[in-house]
Formats: sequence, structure tokens, C-alpha cells
Amino acid sequence: MMRDWYLVALVCINAYFLATVLSNVAYFRFATKKPRIRSGPFVSVIVPARDEERSIGRCLESLLEQDYADYEVIVVDDDSSDATAEIVAGIAARDPRLRLVSGAPLPDGWLGKPHALSEGVAVARGEILVLTDADTVHRSHSISWAVTNLHDHHADILSGYLDQEYGTLGERVVVPTMYAMMLLVPLFLIPRTRSPRPAFAIGQYVAVRREALEGVGGFEAIRDSIVDDMSMATRMKVCGYRGVFLDAKGIAGCRLYSGYRDAFEGIERSIYSAVGGRPLAALAVSVAVLGLIVGPAISVLMSSAHLQMAAGPVALSVLLFAVLWALVVWDRNVPLTAFVLYPLVFLNLVIILNASMVRTGFGSGVEWKGRTVRVPGSADATGEAEAADLASRSGRVR
Repeated sequence: MMRDWYLVALVCINAYFLATVLSNVAYFRFATKKPRIRSGPFVSVIVPARDEERSIGRCLESLLEQDYADYEVIVVDDDSSDATAEIVAGIAARDPRLRLVSGAPLPDGWLGKPHALSEGVAVARGEILVLTDADTVHRSHSISWAVTNLHDHHADILSGYLDQEYGTLGERVVVPTMYAMMLLVPLFLIPRTRSPRPAFAIGQYVAVRREALEGVGGFEAIRDSIVDDMSMATRMKVCGYRGVFLDAKGIAGCRLYSGYRDAFEGIERSIYSAVGGRPLAALAVSVAVLGLIVGPAISVLMSSAHLQMAAGPVALSVLLFAVLWALVVWDRNVPLTAFVLYPLVFLNLVIILNASMVRTGFGSGVEWKGRTVRVPGSADATGEAEAADLASRSGRVR
């Protein structure tokens, strides 16, 4: 009886995954607006940078070649030990739209990126703030795209999937796991529901209205969050502001990591926090991925190796997942390797999640750019209650 229920759930859940992916691919096509607003609200682009000498030059050159008329670029040097500040200063000497801010020492209770962003916001003049990473490279219409989509969707915060660049095989196995959200959540629900779940953002590219950011308490409200992008998107929604997640492919690109180890550690530092920083949540995700995605694929492969037929529901679930993952790979321009090796991709996700739980949740933390990253004491419920109270007092609850 238990096996029968498992097989039914296996097929039904993979069918849900396929339906969700189809809805998200369609949503990206219809909801994402082409850039057309090229002047208007003043925009401040804020780039937090710590030891980014290899990439900061390309990032800034692309940001200074925008077709939007009214903007500035602010780089916050977060105590870099390399030539980041010198490179930025050299470019700023040639273009007055660029400003270098030397970050203050990191205060107790803050993580580096929220603090750097907070310092950038403090000196920014823009009505709209575009927050982007130092390893991104932007097309000339990147700012216009953000302003257009904020306007057309009547949104207060916007984010999206950028183009991802892949170097090594290890990166092709690790990085595509960032698209797992396309299986789980119909993204069109983000601006259409009152619940703080779903809310989603990726810190590579976030555009937010200053008024909304100040309305939720700024970055001080999420000063100890490892997943500052997700925390801000959730807080915005709790406070009654409107968020939207769109297709930023063709707007900007990024090579997140250099090699397998770098990718493993990069995701390891944040993934446990992303699932709530709770052991039961990490266990539930691990069991679900192994039982719904990895296990059935291995079963079919083993049956094929023995020239046998896998059980009908198992084979059907694998076919459903193969189709939906092929759609993700096609839609996001992911290398074909990630499709062929998808059981390894998701097995690797489970390994990283559990390593993250052990090291950032119970251990001494993960070293990232010279700082130790560790999940703080769980404050999700307190933070959401505080945000809900703020929303109630400000009259933003819808």
C-alpha cells in the first residue's frame, strides 16, 4: 500500500513540476516587457565589491555605457585587500557618473553585503535603486529594462534570472540548481498573492524603489541575513509592497564561480539559510529530491543496464522530469551537460545542502572572501511579525 501511494505521488508531483515549468516559461515570455523608458526617474546603481579586481572593470564599463539618461553608479569597496579600489578610482577619474565609496569597518551584527548596500543607499540620489554584483556584465539597456518593468508592473521591487556563463564541468553541474525554483513556484503568483510566500529575488540584479526600501526599514532590517535578496523580497511582501520576478536573460550576464570547488562553497554558504535554516526543512528537501528526482532516474538507468523495464509509474515520472528539465535547460540557455547529467546535478544539490547545514548551521561556518558565514539564530518568525506590524502601522497591508 505504501509503495502504491509513493508511485502515485511520484507521478503527480512530477506532473506538477512540469505544469509549473510550462507556466513559468510562458509567464517569462508574456510578462517581461521590452525596455522602452530611457529617461525619467533618477537611478542609482549600487555595486558592493570585495576583492573583485578580476571582474569590476568589465562590470563598470558596461554600466557606464547605458542608454538610460539619468543615472549614477556607486561602488562600495567593502574592505578589499586587492586592487579593486584602485581600478574603480581610475575609471571614476574618467567618468563623473561613477563614485567610489570606501566602506566603513563591519559593525557587530552585520554581514558584509547588507552593510555595503546600506552604505551605498546612504549616499545614493536615485528614486530607483539598481543593486547588482561586481561580477555582472550589463547590456546597454539594463537600466531601461528595470525602469520599464517597474513602471509597467506597478512594482516596488524587481528581480530576474540573468544569463549565466559556464566554464568548467563542475560549474555546469552546480550552477543550474539555481533554476530549481522554476519547478516549485508559479512565478506569476508573486505579485498576485498577499502571502509572504512566494517571494523571490536574486541578488545579482535587484531594482527597488527607494521609498519602498525605506518603508521596510532598509538593509538594517536584514543586516544579518545570508540570503539578503530573498529576505528583502519577503520583507517587502509582508509589508504590502509589490514584487515581481521576470526574465532578465539578455539584460545582463554573470559567471558566478570559477570551478567546482568555488561553486560548491559559494552555494554552500547560503543554501541552508535559503531553506529557512532549519534541520527538518533541509531533511525534507533532501528526501524529496532523492525520492522524486534522483532515485527514479537511477532506478531507470539500472533497469536499462539489466535490459529490464522499469515500473510504469517510475518510468513515467522520469519521462515527465526529463521533459521539464529539458524545457528549463532550453529556456535558460543551460549547457546540455546539465540535462544529460541531471541525476548528478540534483544529487550534488543534496550534498551541498547537507554540507551547508553541518558547516553553517552547526559548525564553525564557511569562509567566503575572508569572512566566516554562519547561520544566525533563527529570527524568521520575529522578523515577519515585526514587518507585519510595520505594514499595519503604515497602512500598506492590502
